[in-house]
Amino acid sequence: MKRKLLIFILLGIISIIVFNIDFPLNDRNIYGKYINKNFDNPTCCVEAPHTEDTLILDRNGTFKSRFYGVGTYRIDNEMFPEIELNCKEFGRSAIYKTYFSNKILQKPKIILNADLNHYYEKVD
Repeated sequence: MKRKLLIFILLGIISIIVFNIDFPLNDRNIYGKYINKNFDNPTCCVEAPHTEDTLILDRNGTFKSRFYGVGTYRIDNEMFPEIELNCKEFGRSAIYKTYFSNKILQKPKIILNADLNHYYEKVD
């Protein structure tokens, strides 16, 4: 009986760890189209879209978005990537830095505000 309880507890701990860690992304997971999710939360920050938006990351280092416009991006870390979007805002250069989330059984996400669960989710 103690052995079964110990195995059950161990499997529970392993499940919690596996379902809550971010796995590394490869090129196939990074490039493509992302749709803005949970944007109808209270406006918390002006650097994130609070209307429907699509972000397209091209392989050549450029992106397109109705909110951010057209610009370039840079991936900082290959293991657990951070993304830096470089664009123009009111005629001046603007940089937005955030990170990717890649949990098991979920599509890759670009996190805009983790506390409000505001993110871009990959669709292709």
